[in-house]
Amino acid sequence: MAGAPAQREPHRYIVAFVAALIGIGPLSIDAYLPALPTMAQALDSTIVAANITVSSFLLGYAIGQLFGGPISDQIGRMRVALFGLILLTICSVAIAFANNMPLVQWLRGLQAVGGGFATVVAMAMIRDSFPPEEAAKRYPLVMLILLGAPLFAPGIGAALLPLGWPSIFIFLAAYAVVIALLFPAIGETLPHPPGKVRLAGIVPQYIAVLKTRINGRLVPLRYIFAQGLITSVMMIFITNSAFIYLDYFAVGEQNFMFFFGANIVVMMVFSLTTSRVVGRVAPFTLFRSGRIIQLIALAGLTVCVFLSDHPETLWFTPLLALGIGTAGMIGPSVNALYLSLFDRLAGSASSLMATASFVFGGALGALTSALHDGTLRPVMATMLAAVVVANLIAATIPAPVRVTSTPEGSPT
Repeated sequence: MAGAPAQREPHRYIVAFVAALIGIGPLSIDAYLPALPTMAQALDSTIVAANITVSSFLLGYAIGQLFGGPISDQIGRMRVALFGLILLTICSVAIAFANNMPLVQWLRGLQAVGGGFATVVAMAMIRDSFPPEEAAKRYPLVMLILLGAPLFAPGIGAALLPLGWPSIFIFLAAYAVVIALLFPAIGETLPHPPGKVRLAGIVPQYIAVLKTRINGRLVPLRYIFAQGLITSVMMIFITNSAFIYLDYFAVGEQNFMFFFGANIVVMMVFSLTTSRVVGRVAPFTLFRSGRIIQLIALAGLTVCVFLSDHPETLWFTPLLALGIGTAGMIGPSVNALYLSLFDRLAGSASSLMATASFVFGGALGALTSALHDGTLRPVMATMLAAVVVANLIAATIPAPVRVTSTPEGSPT
């Protein structure tokens, strides 16, 4: 691996700040979910059209992450994030005043581009600020704080809904403004002097990441595909959460946040456990254990769904929460393993990982919509297929050893 950058003393609150920054993503996605039926009615539209705003956000977020990462490697994390925060704020206010659903769909996509620019730098900031061993201990803590956002986001949306659905987007704009105002106090973390934007250099940066070999193997590429498919399970759930709990199980809007939050609670437990044991258990072992638990949980749940005429929430919700919640163990472990392979390209590498997650999640979420038959079978079958393929890919990743990575694609 290339020589590690000289570490500067990190800001004492950088971990909390990074968690708050990356929380923009789940807040933007989850806070307005309880308001979708109200939005559709207010804008004289349909719930199907309202659901498209979720898909457009996922696509826009992927685009923002794809370009934001490599640009942050060029000009610095703070400039890229501030641009994204400004764009997200403007679009959030515009959505609050929109008067038709097609306009909201487009604005949600543009809002997500800003969100992608703002949040893609988060994990790279941790990598910039700490040596690999110390960074590995902080990734789970970041995710633990981060996971509070989707846990409470639907509740925030439900609480603001009596003020009108636009109030949710005004809240998002205000949140982004606060983060932007705090950013200069944290400071720039880029480990080398910032340069100028070179759009022509973005593709070579991504190619360098994808061609990086560890002992002659394309290990980073395998991590990207494996983690992208594993994370897509959560994206598939988000896309179908309203159907699963408001339509199929009919739990009611007031109870929706509790069923939705069950997945996040389990994820927080796994994340906290990971943060406690990461010093004693290797990240690669945690990665392997987490994905095997996820595979077993989703395989069992899928079999039960196919054998049952109408599943019961009593066993469906815990098994689904276990299958989704393992991301709290898998995510931090993969981030530690994957980003430790990079130095100057950490932003581009982080961007590719995040983009893959949203691309796989958006595509597979759309697939479940196309296969929709009024049952849970298409959703569960798609989740299980993604995890099976992810495990097959992950099985080809060797355990880390002391190596030299070669962006040009040749072993050393």
